[in-house]
Amino acid sequence: MRKILAIFLLIMFKTAPSFGATLSEYAEKLKTLVLKRKYKEAYRLLKQIEKKYPAIKTYIEHVIYLPKDDYALVVDKKNEKLYVIAQRKGFPIIVKIYPCITGKRPGDKLKEGDQRTPEGVYYPIKYIPKRNLAPIYGIGAYVLNYPNYLDKRLGKGGHGIWIHGTNDPNRPPHSSNGCIVLKNKYLKELKRYIKLFETPVVIVDGVKKEAPKNLLKERKELLEFLLNWKKAWENSIKDINTYFSFYSKNLITPYGDYEKWKKYKLRITRKKTWIKISLDDIQILKDGRFNLFGYKNIYAISFLQHYRSNNYNSTDRKVLYIVNENGKWKILAEEILLENK
Repeated sequence: MRKILAIFLLIMFKTAPSFGATLSEYAEKLKTLVLKRKYKEAYRLLKQIEKKYPAIKTYIEHVIYLPKDDYALVVDKKNEKLYVIAQRKGFPIIVKIYPCITGKRPGDKLKEGDQRTPEGVYYPIKYIPKRNLAPIYGIGAYVLNYPNYLDKRLGKGGHGIWIHGTNDPNRPPHSSNGCIVLKNKYLKELKRYIKLFETPVVIVDGVKKEAPKNLLKERKELLEFLLNWKKAWENSIKDINTYFSFYSKNLITPYGDYEKWKKYKLRITRKKTWIKISLDDIQILKDGRFNLFGYKNIYAISFLQHYRSNNYNSTDRKVLYIVNENGKWKILAEEILLENK
C-alpha cells in the first residue's frame, strides 16, 4: 500500500523543474527513496515538500465542491479504479481507491446492448439487496439514474447501469456489459459512503487532474452564479428578464426551445405574489466529456431546493447543468432527481 501511495504521489512532480532547481532536487531525492523502497522516508519527504510548495498539489478535477459530510465517487473506466472523494480543508481529497470492472467495450454508452459503461454525472436511486438479485450481482447493487436528462436528449439508449458486487474473485478486467463491478468486500465498504439520490457518481474515460488555483476559481464563480440565480428567481415577479439571462439560448427543456420555455415561465410567474427559495447540500461536479452539445465542459450543480410561494411549495433534489458561453456561465438544462423529498 505504501509503495502504491508513494508512486502515485510521485507523479505530481512531473512538472517539478518549473518550480526551480531546489524543488527539482527534492523530486530527485524523492524518486531515489521510492526506487530504494524507502517508502516511509519518501512519504515524510513528500509531506515536507507539499508544505513548502503547496502549489504543486493537484486534485481530481471532476469534483469541485462538496458539503462537509458528503462523498463523491469518480470511476476511471480506462484504469478501472473507483475513487471515493471527500472535501477536507477546502479541497477534494481521495479517501479510498477501489479496483473495479467496467464495460467490455471502450467509449461512451450509446445504445442498448453495446457493452459500454456510460460517461457523465449520475446518482444512485435505488439499492437492491442480495435476496432480490441473481448470484452474478454479488451481495447487492446500486441502480444509477442512467439515462439521465442529458443522455435522453442525446438519444442515448439502454438502461440498468448498476454498481454491483461479484461472487467471482477471478473475474477479468473490462468484462461487464456496462455496469461497474466491485468485489463483494469492496462493495460492502462502499456502502458507508453512499446516500441514495445524493452521492454523485462521476464516470469518466480517464481521470484528469487540476491545479488548486483553477479549482478554486471555478468553485468561486459557480457558487456565485448559483446564489445570484436563486436571487434572480426570487425577484422574477418584478424582473423576470434578469432571471432569463441565467439560461442559455440553447436551453434543453421539456417545454420546447428557449422561447417556448420563456412563455411557460411567464405564464407561471404571473400567478405569483412572492417566491422564497433556499438551497442546501450544494455539490459541484465536472462531467468530463469534451464537446458535449458543442461545449468544452458541462458542470453539474446538485442541491436540495426548498421552494415556497403563495400558491406552490416543494422540496426537490435538483441538478443544474451549467456551461460556459464566451466567458459567461449559463444553465443548459435542469433535472429533478427526487420530488417533494
